[in-house]
Amino acid sequence: MNQPELGKKILELRLAKGLTQSELAEKSNVSLKTIQRIELAKVIPRSYSIKSIFSVLEYDFYNSNVPNENEKTSSFKFWIINLFNLKNNTMKKLSFLTIVFIAIFLFMTKNESQAQNINGWFKTGSKAKSYEIGLNSSESKIGKKCAFIRSIENEINGFGALMQKCDAKIYLGKRVKMTGYLKAENVENWSGMWLRVDSKYGGKSLSFDNMKDRAIKGTTEWIKCEIILNVPNESSTLNYGVLLNGKGMVYFDRVSFEILGNITDEVTVKKIPEKPSNIDFED
Repeated sequence: MNQPELGKKILELRLAKGLTQSELAEKSNVSLKTIQRIELAKVIPRSYSIKSIFSVLEYDFYNSNVPNENEKTSSFKFWIINLFNLKNNTMKKLSFLTIVFIAIFLFMTKNESQAQNINGWFKTGSKAKSYEIGLNSSESKIGKKCAFIRSIENEINGFGALMQKCDAKIYLGKRVKMTGYLKAENVENWSGMWLRVDSKYGGKSLSFDNMKDRAIKGTTEWIKCEIILNVPNESSTLNYGVLLNGKGMVYFDRVSFEILGNITDEVTVKKIPEKPSNIDFED
């Protein structure tokens, strides 16, 4: 099931406040596991947990633009206010099946246009629909914003990617270094920056690196990533971005490209001695 609006809202508020899941759990006196399960839509939290979390996030649900009668059927806020009377500290006596029905209804009526677009970038991958992309204004490495890709399903057998492509024309015959920064949060499988050079003949890949041999996992601070590839003269496009395999969330920032030289440039190789030498360190 896709992440319900409640989990998404808490995640957005937490990121806007610049809090980690652990920090939110400590400040709200709610377990870290519960915070994680709420954001991943694995649990419908109790009223006191919601109130405590919103208090830490300084968000007043009750007094923030309650929808009119025509908006009730599609409004997440209307559901929350009626499920939890935050002002009077009482909970509506709804059955578990009713709550589940409401959660399913919200999922089914979710407007696909709510997914955040990133200018010049798009989502792809073997399980692209299991992920969403967007911008974050509190986690940026340098600057005002960074991009992210995060899982929105509980079980994912595949990957999603945030990518961009450009013409290879100015890089033909060159050795290119791509640099970027990644920050991982609860990555259960693996993640990495990636770069692929495609041929103009049949669309085949001429060179490729997705950092699988040096993958990023778990939760990390910002990590500088580098990929160096040749761009042969028959190249058509450079394709690049960040991928996430399985569940979790990855931030992506500060992407740059540098020409290191020509592919044909000679590389100085130090001659290997024919036999051991100076093994007593006296020479």
